[in-house]
Amino acid sequence: MAQQKTQIDQMVNFILQEAHEKANEIRVKTEHDFNLEKQMMVHNAKQKINSDYEQKERDREVEQRISKSNQITKSRVAKMEARKVLVDDLMASAMAKINSIPNTPQYDNIVKDLLVQAFIKIEEADLEVCCRAEDVAVVQGAIGKAVSAYQQKTNKQVKCNFNGTKVIPSQVVPGVPSGPGVVVIAQDGSIVCDNTLGARLTLCYQEQTPEIRKRLFGLTKKQS
Repeated sequence: MAQQKTQIDQMVNFILQEAHEKANEIRVKTEHDFNLEKQMMVHNAKQKINSDYEQKERDREVEQRISKSNQITKSRVAKMEARKVLVDDLMASAMAKINSIPNTPQYDNIVKDLLVQAFIKIEEADLEVCCRAEDVAVVQGAIGKAVSAYQQKTNKQVKCNFNGTKVIPSQVVPGVPSGPGVVVIAQDGSIVCDNTLGARLTLCYQEQTPEIRKRLFGLTKKQS
């Protein structure tokens, strides 16, 4: 009996030892798995925080670039508008001075030259000339001189009559034959040469705009 009890106690102790060892293994593995999972969670959380921060930083940099670009564009637009106002004022001032040219001694010769230019441009043998009411006498007096000058320059004959039924506005009207100068017509009005001073100034402005801007504002980076 004593021997059997000893064997039973040994078996119980063995089972308990195995159970303790197994329980210890489970505890160690559980703690290891827990610590590993905790580390992974902490690592993933840090990565997410870093990723979110980097994304916010990228977004902030993009917003800064957009804001800077918008400010540069706004500044350029404002500069362009200011320059346009200045050039338009310059053009308006020059256009206003046209009305004083007929009062100068040179106006008779200017009208003659305008007629010759128109004759050369149209290249027709039968022409009519009209003007504003104030310039009738000057234009009528210049026609014969202009015809002679044209024939000397081109060795071509031209007939030019004054048309008093067609009168242009006295003051310069943009886009309309008007103001000091002459309008030369051929082929019953199908060909019209607006050689008024306003038209000449507008043409000069259109052709010389780059040079005008260069003189007013200097060379741009693209031009330099």
